[in-house]
Amino acid sequence: MSDQPLRGKKIAILVETEYVPSEIETYRTRFAAYGAEVHLMSRLWGNPKVTFVSDVDQIGKPVETLEVAIDFQSVAVEDYAAIIQAANYTSVRLRWLDDKDYPHPPPPRANDARCAPAVQFIYRAMRNPRIIKGFPCHALWILSAIPETLAGRHVTCNRVLIPDVVNAGGVYVAAPNGVHVDADLVTDDSAARSPEFVDAIRDQILAMEAGSVTPALTVANAATTPDTPAVANPAPRRILVVLSEWGYWGEELVGPLEEFRRVGYTVDFCTPTGKRPNAIGVSMDPNFIDPPLARAVTSHAMAAKVRAIDDATSPEGQCLNRPISLADWFPERPYWSHPQLVRALEMYNLLRARAEEKVGDYDALMLVGGSGPIVDMVNNQRLHDLILAFHKAGKPIAAQCYGVACLAFARNIEDRRSLLWGKRVTGHCLEYDYKDGTGFMAGRNTPLDFNMGPPPYPLEYILRDATGPEGAYIGNFGHPTSVIVDYPFITGRSTPDATLTGRKLVEVLDGNPPLRRWGW
Repeated sequence: MSDQPLRGKKIAILVETEYVPSEIETYRTRFAAYGAEVHLMSRLWGNPKVTFVSDVDQIGKPVETLEVAIDFQSVAVEDYAAIIQAANYTSVRLRWLDDKDYPHPPPPRANDARCAPAVQFIYRAMRNPRIIKGFPCHALWILSAIPETLAGRHVTCNRVLIPDVVNAGGVYVAAPNGVHVDADLVTDDSAARSPEFVDAIRDQILAMEAGSVTPALTVANAATTPDTPAVANPAPRRILVVLSEWGYWGEELVGPLEEFRRVGYTVDFCTPTGKRPNAIGVSMDPNFIDPPLARAVTSHAMAAKVRAIDDATSPEGQCLNRPISLADWFPERPYWSHPQLVRALEMYNLLRARAEEKVGDYDALMLVGGSGPIVDMVNNQRLHDLILAFHKAGKPIAAQCYGVACLAFARNIEDRRSLLWGKRVTGHCLEYDYKDGTGFMAGRNTPLDFNMGPPPYPLEYILRDATGPEGAYIGNFGHPTSVIVDYPFITGRSTPDATLTGRKLVEVLDGNPPLRRWGW
């Protein structure tokens, strides 16, 4: 091992008043000796810096102070190799919310604690198995607001926390040397173990980098698949991505797009009338709490990516400036009351056949989700015809979130049976669906500036009916991700499935062997 094996790595330490000075000093000196950059951070409450006071119970020792100038709300969790919640009572203090911060009127509800910025920061770290998380002594208290992140994990801690660990579904381990390692999670039973604790985190960072750590597959991180499956020398591929003009969910575009670009695919964008698509405002807000899940669903890093692609003047956003107009591409089917219905249908079918020829330019179709598709995609006959054309050509079709409803209504006019009949699909299950209209935030440059109330349909019910008795709707309620492959369809339930949906489409096209069934 080199003298500075962690050179270039950054370590985040979350602190507050009642920290243990010797613990913090060990982090600063020992990690620095290994070449790492240590960032002390906390919630600064809008101040440029805050001074915190050490543990007041240190008998015979003077009270010390610690000045912190980094607010964890201003950094991206993905930039850090390890994130450590300091010991003692810092974790309890970081769960504090002012009255104005509570999402519900008094009295506070148990789930309100999830809204604390520190809890949300730690939650994002827990869902990323590439980041090593450290919880010394009492620090696991920060996870009591998000107990599912502790469920199934093997940890040690101060003995006073054992009931909290067990009640959260964790497994307490009485580690012989006071430090326990469970893949990306490192815990100890006392701040006195700090030197051994630092060394354990160092070893796990290096092991993770070397690929010799298998991340624990729990609720905490199952949404992130750590390994990118091999693909068989992907051929030059071209993907058509359809977006709503009324508001798409940012990550449901960015996640698949990054997967496509990773393997060198070309992507073209299409909207119903050729207008530039808009990202829903809350999909670029890392502090937005998703009501059905009672947690934030957008990381700071993802929010920045969505803001960049939503900006028509940025290099990233220019790709969306001139989308293909579906209205100019496919014809509108005439009303049955048309005075020359036979002739109108003949012209429609002629123009539709010509439009279908352009589908040959593409290898797959992707329908991006969000609340906007309910407005201009789900019942869009031109989009139905586009989907039918890809299906007739035997090409893969991927859809996410409310975009999956487009597949349910795409059907041949002759038999009017959904293309999903007899297939396995996923989509918003009732437990994850909206009730209060929060998902219908207006996109920019649209007149949708009012609360539409609940979605006009429960997606689960539509998909259950559309798949029929020989197919199946699979909601995977209680599982952090839900992506189903039943060729030619790849369906993703919601935002956490965005990257995985794109990855599975790549495997369908160029997997070794090509993927045809997955997730059921």
